[in-house]
Amino acid sequence: MTSLVLPRLISCDESGFSGNDMLGSGQPYFSYASHDLHLEDAEELIRAARARFPVQMPELKAWKLMRSPRGRDLLTFVLDALEGHYIATIYDKKFSLACKLFEYLYEPVLQRNNRLFYDKNLHLFVANYLYMQMQAAGASAEQVAAEFERFMRTLDPVDAPTLFGGALRENPDPLLGQIIRFTRGYNVVIASETRALQRSGAGKWVLDLSISAVASHLRDWSDRHKLLDVVCDESKPIKDLSNAFDGMINRPDDAFIEMRGKRRRIVWNMVGPVRFASSATHAGIQVADLVAGVAGIVPIATSRDELRPLAERVVRHLNEECIWPDVERIDLNGEEAPVNWVILEGLASRADEGLDPLAGMELMYDAARASLPEFRQRIVGRADVQHQGADR
Repeated sequence: MTSLVLPRLISCDESGFSGNDMLGSGQPYFSYASHDLHLEDAEELIRAARARFPVQMPELKAWKLMRSPRGRDLLTFVLDALEGHYIATIYDKKFSLACKLFEYLYEPVLQRNNRLFYDKNLHLFVANYLYMQMQAAGASAEQVAAEFERFMRTLDPVDAPTLFGGALRENPDPLLGQIIRFTRGYNVVIASETRALQRSGAGKWVLDLSISAVASHLRDWSDRHKLLDVVCDESKPIKDLSNAFDGMINRPDDAFIEMRGKRRRIVWNMVGPVRFASSATHAGIQVADLVAGVAGIVPIATSRDELRPLAERVVRHLNEECIWPDVERIDLNGEEAPVNWVILEGLASRADEGLDPLAGMELMYDAARASLPEFRQRIVGRADVQHQGADR
């Protein structure tokens, strides 16, 4: 006799939503949270929090609560009650946009052997470099990022003249120049991918992070619960794209994929389609909304003593899918970054000449590793010249 498996309610909500606007929303971080409390338990948690820490709010909102000691105590009470029962994810929007640049400009050209480049972390090298240049307010990097964002919104190359054929306001640094040369050289392949997005209708929310956040959470929850009953906040992108999850209805089988040395689940089992509710009327969504709001302050909490205890609680529950920069990926004193720099130059040169970007690429990686001493000497020499110029 098989035992009856009851579905476990998973309530999900976000904070910092700005859709496809990754640069101009004024909200640098997007955070997502979910928990597995039964609805009755979520309702009781909200009642208990309000009774112990009375606040004048029709609906509890983390950004308001964090302004006062009593509000922070209420949030601490909620997080402590939820210990071990929630998952959170944080996304740096600028860095996420930089990651999308590799996905939509490099991936279409390299897809026949994309695993080679992902295994070597070329995507992280490109994304971190572009991000760091944006943070430094480099005009070329900001121009490239802004044009790429417009291009992904409209899927029209006319909106990205720098990437697809125009001129920069200033000369880009060498690595940004490599990205531009690559994009221009393989613009036909990239345009073909763009047309596919237009035909499928998938381009409407192509930069939004909500769908990928939901998927990462449900993969994690399926390691704890065999059957999920999923309810999300009334998010436009999730409503528009939630049918993408219908293939997970009645999927009791397990399936995994090996990615960069990690075993990753690719299916989960849902009792039915994703349902939607408002945080104003659904206690489970309200609890998830509070957690997501606190998660959004984790990147800045180190500079705010009053917020640090809240952030420390959330950090213990972050999953592996957070997207934020890692400066070590562009450290030219390491072994990885110099090799990826050489590979980007090689890809740009092939783009200039209209050559196959993948032919003999494994040998190019071997040659790049062998040329590390020469590369370091060239970089050191360039740094010395710049230092002497600064002294003068």
